[in-house]
Amino acid sequence: MTKKQVGWMVILAIVIFTNIIESMILMPLASTIKADLHMTDNAWGVAISSYLFSAFISGILSIFVIDKFDRKRFLTVFYALFIVGTFLCGIADTYEFLIFARIFAGFFGGIISAVVLAIVGDLIPIAHRGKATGIVMAGFSTAAALGIPLGLFLGLNWNWHMPFFFIVGLSSLAFVLIILVMPSMSGHLEKAKTVKSWNILSRIPKNKNQLKALLFSCLLLFGQFAIIPYLADYVEHNIGFEKKELVWMYFFGGILTFVTNPFIGYLSDRFGQLKIFFIMMTLSCIPILFITSMGENPMPLVLITTSGFFIFAGGRNIPGTALVLSTAAPFERGGFMSIRSALQQLASAIAVLLGSWILTQDATGKYFNFELIGYIAVGTSILSYFILRTIKSDY
Repeated sequence: MTKKQVGWMVILAIVIFTNIIESMILMPLASTIKADLHMTDNAWGVAISSYLFSAFISGILSIFVIDKFDRKRFLTVFYALFIVGTFLCGIADTYEFLIFARIFAGFFGGIISAVVLAIVGDLIPIAHRGKATGIVMAGFSTAAALGIPLGLFLGLNWNWHMPFFFIVGLSSLAFVLIILVMPSMSGHLEKAKTVKSWNILSRIPKNKNQLKALLFSCLLLFGQFAIIPYLADYVEHNIGFEKKELVWMYFFGGILTFVTNPFIGYLSDRFGQLKIFFIMMTLSCIPILFITSMGENPMPLVLITTSGFFIFAGGRNIPGTALVLSTAAPFERGGFMSIRSALQQLASAIAVLLGSWILTQDATGKYFNFELIGYIAVGTSILSYFILRTIKSDY
């Protein structure tokens, strides 16, 4: 990769950073927001899943337009509206308005990762795509290492609205970088204009390789989102962390994945995406089983377990995503990644709702049945590997 390509990937990582913080920031502030807006556990599940369902709808609708425009122009428009949605979340003062704001933010924010990954596929040749994906995915881990702890700090020391205003400010800076630095990407337009968007949808059911790529993507995220929305609350009420101590869980997990993600991308290019995915997937099952059945334990042991979850559960996405990117041709890559993003959002929303139905809490806030969620996450992880091994890196 050239220095210019690395610079582009860093900008995209910043975009992903802000997008992921915004989608996750409610989760570590769960108890504060639930108390302030008088929300039940089911209402909390709706607040989280409303973003995901909205993102699913926008992902489906974007299929018809995403490949018809310059990638840079499409990203700037959707990113600008995502910033507006984030601001609306920041000024929400009722449960109903918060749901509206989450739907708005989800509609425009949910498609950003699909556009970003399509750009990665357009700008980076397949030989370096693992490394490029690792850099961009570092935005996820940085969101956990820096964004989530900062969001917790702002939320606990001021109020839960402040993290959203922080994201608005940072996203505005990223927006300027996109306009000034990112290149125009219109090479796919000539071919895309000759292909009707509806044909992309009609071709996928006939393309077993892409069908398996979509199923794989959904299973992988389903297992993670059955756990992530409830992790902070579980660690607080079942394991005994104070609210301010949750910062360390995200900080150490995020810092370690920030370091390991690019390395995992390099290993994927060097030794093969399937082999590295298998290793990451296998290792991820260990902290999943431990963390979902863990009671009160010393903080170092808990942090080792949660950090392992962030490293390996997040790390397996890198080789998996790099391989999935290779199943779509450039002229349809945006549409395909939109479908993938939409279905992932739907799978995540279903996982969140499933978690809200399986989990119960007593009067002290302690969770029960979280270990069942862990078994489901491990099962979907193993199944995803057997599907990935049948996917071919061609279109």
